[in-house]
Amino acid sequence: MKRLSIVLVGLIFVLSMAGLAFAQEKAKTGKSPEATKPAEPAKPAEAANVQAPKPEGAKPEAAKPEVAKKEKPKVVKYRMGGIVVALDSAARKITIKQNKVRGERKVVLTVNKKAAKNLAGIKVGDEVNVGVTGKVITSLQKVS
Repeated sequence: MKRLSIVLVGLIFVLSMAGLAFAQEKAKTGKSPEATKPAEPAKPAEAANVQAPKPEGAKPEAAKPEVAKKEKPKVVKYRMGGIVVALDSAARKITIKQNKVRGERKVVLTVNKKAAKNLAGIKVGDEVNVGVTGKVITSLQKVS
């Protein structure tokens, strides 16, 4: 009885694998509707565009690269805070040091005209909060 059940389970397994194999073969041999259409004859305009073969010594023309349309990268807007390390009011540049858990970093940013009016009240060593778009400060506040 034990031997019969083992043979029966083995037979079911083999038949199930064979069924999967037949299903895959049937999918491969199935024809798509496009494959059953007859080939269309060449149009006269296409026949006129055929060029004569070039001599062996002639250099092949370089393929013209397609001009890819470059999408502008998305401008990143974020807020950050830190301590002012360097300040250049004339060039409207400010260097901010951030202390994070993962490490310390210094960032040099440009201040736009609207936020530049707040530069007068800021000096080196002040703690500031800034709103940044790209690498330009759009809002600047001194933390009291």
